[in-house]
Amino acid sequence: MKSQQKKTGIYLRFALMIVVSALVGGLLSMLVNCNLDRLSDLGSGVSGGLYRAGLPLLASGLVWSAVSTGVYLSARGPMRRAEEDDDAFETANRRLCLAMILNSLLFPWIMITIALAVVPTTGTTRFFGLTLAILLLLLVWSIAVQALCVQATKKLSPEKRGNVFDTRFQRDWYASCDEAEQKTIGDCSYFTFRVMNLVYPFAMVALLIVGMYWQINAMWFVLVGGLWLLQMGCYQLRCYRLQHSRRTHGKESV
Repeated sequence: MKSQQKKTGIYLRFALMIVVSALVGGLLSMLVNCNLDRLSDLGSGVSGGLYRAGLPLLASGLVWSAVSTGVYLSARGPMRRAEEDDDAFETANRRLCLAMILNSLLFPWIMITIALAVVPTTGTTRFFGLTLAILLLLLVWSIAVQALCVQATKKLSPEKRGNVFDTRFQRDWYASCDEAEQKTIGDCSYFTFRVMNLVYPFAMVALLIVGMYWQINAMWFVLVGGLWLLQMGCYQLRCYRLQHSRRTHGKESV
């Protein structure tokens, strides 16, 4: 009885979610339709402002790099005491992780802002030499910080393997992690997968609403939808391969 009630509740929540989503979509569509001119002007203003700010936004990555470098340098003191002090080991490890997080987030920021900075229609091509210099400085700085953090982590944990400049770095690093660390990586990957499975549908719906009232390039739909398909395909095909390869090996061993 309880199982049947639970199933009924699941179906009701699903139906309610569909109805609410439809109502929200209809409401958003009405709001857009009623404020079409204002939203058009707002979109044009924001877009133009972002393009004009492309170079300063790219240059702000230098501050980002400086912060990640500062966090790395703050870990060097605790590293010297890490062998005889567990608290120092934990502090150094945590700061190195924070430096790596900041440095990892910097690369997408560079790609976004360099795209804004080099658009020829905004007149920023006058500063192309400066833009290129900042881009190269950021890339070299980012790689250097990553290499230093990895080297420092390997000193704290000598079992870690991998060279930042090797194309197999991520594979070698994962292989050198213990079971608990590999499980953490798996949990984080699954969490990211779940988040992106929410982001992609909302992004597609947003594009659909925009496309109903403004003419946008079809490649936006192809790009977002293609990335969604790529993620789902990689996940499903990898899952299929692992499941069936294990079953095949199991039957062969029997």
